Amino acid sequence: MKIPVRNINIPHPSRKALSLICLLALVLSLVPLLYMGRYTHPTGDDIYYGVDAHLIWEETGSLTQTIGSALRGVAHDYRTWQGTYAAMFLMRLQPTVFSENLYFLTSFLVIGLLLGGYWYLLCQIRNYIIPFEKYELIGIWSVLMVLSLQWVVSPGEAFYWYNGSVYYSGFYGITMFLFGMLCKYIFTHKKTTLAAILCLAFLVGGSNYLTLLWSMLVLVLTALWSLLKKHPKRLSLICIALFQIACFAVSASAPGNEVRQALSAKLPAGKAILFSLLQGTAYLSAWLNGWWVLGAIILLPFMVPAFGKLKYRFSHPFIVTAFMYGMFCALSCPTFYAQSSTGPGRVLNVVYYGFVITSYISLFYLAGWVYNNCGELQDKLHVLFPLFCKLLVPITVLQICIGLNDDTVMLSASVQAMRDIVRQTGSAYDREYKARIRHLQELPPSDIVLMPYQNRPLTVYVGDYGPAADQGSNRALARWYGHNSIIVDYSSQEN
Repeated sequence: MKIPVRNINIPHPSRKALSLICLLALVLSLVPLLYMGRYTHPTGDDIYYGVDAHLIWEETGSLTQTIGSALRGVAHDYRTWQGTYAAMFLMRLQPTVFSENLYFLTSFLVIGLLLGGYWYLLCQIRNYIIPFEKYELIGIWSVLMVLSLQWVVSPGEAFYWYNGSVYYSGFYGITMFLFGMLCKYIFTHKKTTLAAILCLAFLVGGSNYLTLLWSMLVLVLTALWSLLKKHPKRLSLICIALFQIACFAVSASAPGNEVRQALSAKLPAGKAILFSLLQGTAYLSAWLNGWWVLGAIILLPFMVPAFGKLKYRFSHPFIVTAFMYGMFCALSCPTFYAQSSTGPGRVLNVVYYGFVITSYISLFYLAGWVYNNCGELQDKLHVLFPLFCKLLVPITVLQICIGLNDDTVMLSASVQAMRDIVRQTGSAYDREYKARIRHLQELPPSDIVLMPYQNRPLTVYVGDYGPAADQGSNRALARWYGHNSIIVDYSSQEN
C-alpha cells in the first residue's frame, strides 16, 4: 500500500520548475557522454577475455556454442585466476565478440544501468517509505545522477571500457536495482519480486567485491531488522541474506583467487578496515566541495516537504551519520585487504558513487532532525523558500566561477567529452583504431609491430597493448586476427 501524500506550505510551481531545470541539466550532460561512445573501442582485457568466444562465433555463428565457450572460460578462470563468475561470464561476451560495430553499446549499457538503478531505487523509496511528489523524485534523481556521472575519478574506466566499466560501474547499477527490489518486497511480499531479488543477488554475488560487500551488509542488516520487528517475511529475508553470503563464499573460495593473490600483498582484515576509515577522511576532504554543497542546496527544497508527511522523528542524527560513513568506507575495504592500496580508477569510481549516495542520505536525515527540532523553521518555510529561489542563481554562478578556477569544471566528464569532440581527438583516435584493424585484417599471418596511438582522448582512451609478444592481451589479439605475434613499439615515443 502506497503512502498517502499531503501538501506542505512550500510553493509547488517553483519546485516543479527547479526539478525540470535539474532534469534538463542531466539530459544535456548526457549528450556528449553518449556521443563519445561512438569512438570507444575494445582493448586489453576486452580482447583477452573475449577471444575464445569470438573465434567460436566466427567459426560457427552459433549463439549456443558461443555462450558455451564463455561458460567454459568462466570455469577456467575460476580455477586459475578469480572467482567472480558473473563478471567473468559477461566479460567473455563483450560486444565485439559478435561485431566490431557493437562496442559503442558499452557506454549506453553502463550509463543506462546507473540511471535505471538509481531511478528504480528512488521510485520504490517514494512508493513505500518517503512520499515524495513525482517532480521531487525527478529533481532528486537528476541531481544525484549529474554529480555521480560528472565527477567520477576516471570517465574512461567508468563508462567506455567494457571490461572495467561493466565490472564496476555496471554492477553498481545492478546493486541499486537489487536494493530497490528489496524495498519493494518488504512492503508487498510478492513472490515474483522475491525471485527477482534472488536473481540479482546471484549476479551481484559473482561481481566485484565492493558492490558485493555492500549488498551483503544491506541484506544482513535487513534480515536482522526483520527479526527485531517480527516482520511477516522475516524468514524469506533471512534466506535472501544467507543466499547472498553463499554466493560470496562460492566466489571467494575459488582456487584462482589464491593464484591471483600471490601476485600482490594484502593487509590483515583489521588493518584494511582501519586504512579504509582513514582513507575515507581523505575522500571527504576532496569530494565535499562546492559542487556537493550546490547539490545539497538544490536537493533541500525537494527533501524538506517530505518531513511534514512522515511520523518518523529522525532522533539519532549522529548515529546515522556515523553509520553512513562506515558504509561509505566499507567500499574501500576489499582493495585494501587484497592489494594494500586504494585500487585503480574503476574502483575509485564506485567509491565515489557510494560517497554521493551515503552523504546525501546523511544530509536528508540531518535535515529531518533539524526540521523536527525547530518549530520556528517549519512556520517560516513559505517565507524562506522565495528567498532561497532568489539566491540559487547567484550561488550557482559563483560555484561555476570557482569550478573554473580550481579546474573542477574542466575535470567533469561531459566537459572532457566536449573537449575531445571539439578538438576531434575522439574522431582521430577512431580513425587510427580502424586503420590498425584494417592493417591486421589485410596482412597475412606474421609477426606484427604496431605503432602506439598518437591521439588519446581524455574520455574513451584507457590504454593500449604491451611491448612484449608474450603478454596475455597481446597473445589474444594475435589469435583474434590470426597472426603469429603482435607487439606495440613504444621506442618511437621515447625518442
